[in-house]
Amino acid sequence: MARAENPAQVEAARARAEAEAPFVWMLGAPGSGQTAVMAALAQEWRAALRQELRPATATAESFAHPPEMPLIRFLLTTAIRPDTPYDEAEDMALVAQAPGLVLVTQAADAPVSAGLLATLRRVRRAHPDWPVLVAQTRLHLLYPPGQGHALPYAFDVEGIPLPRAPHGLAGPLAEQRAAFGDLADGFVPLDLTEGQEGLDPPDYGLEALRAAMVRLAPALAPGLAPQPDPEERIWQRVILPWAAAAAATDAPPLPILGGLPAIALQAAMVRAIARRFEVADDATVWAGLISALGTGFVLRYALGWMLRQVLKLAPIWGGAAAAAWTFAVTCGIGEAAIRLCKAEAEGRRPTREALRAAFSAGSRRGGVLHGAGRGGAPR
Repeated sequence: MARAENPAQVEAARARAEAEAPFVWMLGAPGSGQTAVMAALAQEWRAALRQELRPATATAESFAHPPEMPLIRFLLTTAIRPDTPYDEAEDMALVAQAPGLVLVTQAADAPVSAGLLATLRRVRRAHPDWPVLVAQTRLHLLYPPGQGHALPYAFDVEGIPLPRAPHGLAGPLAEQRAAFGDLADGFVPLDLTEGQEGLDPPDYGLEALRAAMVRLAPALAPGLAPQPDPEERIWQRVILPWAAAAAATDAPPLPILGGLPAIALQAAMVRAIARRFEVADDATVWAGLISALGTGFVLRYALGWMLRQVLKLAPIWGGAAAAAWTFAVTCGIGEAAIRLCKAEAEGRRPTREALRAAFSAGSRRGGVLHGAGRGGAPR
């Protein structure tokens, strides 16, 4: 029989691992996507990650990943702003204890700030051996109207756009490369949207970013290893963001009209899940879900939805109850969609009982995550 671990010994081992884990020092102007990039690299839901950040210095927050036995640490700088002088000495001293990589987030549609360049020059003078990688974010804001991501990934290992890249990207990205000059050792264009913006995939360029980080700083490889459970990744990157968006649209006290956008968001979530499993016809997925869950489910869902729309007229708690119900139901639909799409990808059909069980399990999980328990979700 294995000997039980002493909690104090476990915590001591965790503390040692965190102290030795290399840093990814993140620099970037507000709105450049620092939190989004960190959440994607740590395979965390962005909203949940914000709760895990903790003060590290007067000008930075830190996050150790994975929390139970850290292999990598992120230092998120919060002080690089156009109107605020930034003294990086304290942050640089912390990173020097276990240096890994300086990761700069730069919005592709924004000019490179003089303050950021000045900071990088000082870091380069103090630590010329620290690799610097620039993540050029928010690509979709430079796309022509109506155009999505070019697939497969449309940039080479140096971050140069390939011919299939959307028109209009090459110029702005090249200007930024010129601005950074020899202050950067590499560039990776990427676009992280968590699904709400309707772009697929929502983690465009993430694998290229991981590869570039490991190429420049091999010590980061264990902490950047992809999450082994793809279904949990779909929960974190697709279901939870869409459920939060659907709940937000259903919270305002606008019966019927306030609830219709939530249904559209649920349909968009199913579409995103279908694409994750490379199931092209998402309309078939919807039909399959309705058929498998049965007319009784549809009727209960419709009655529950109408009841919540009426309850939204109640002051204060009505909108909150509707939002909690919508969040839980959206999670249930997402879990059932995973079961159906996975089966479709494997060339089989799941049973009605299996899909109903998946919906119930997803709804329960959504209720717990939203703080609503099991109440109200249709079974």
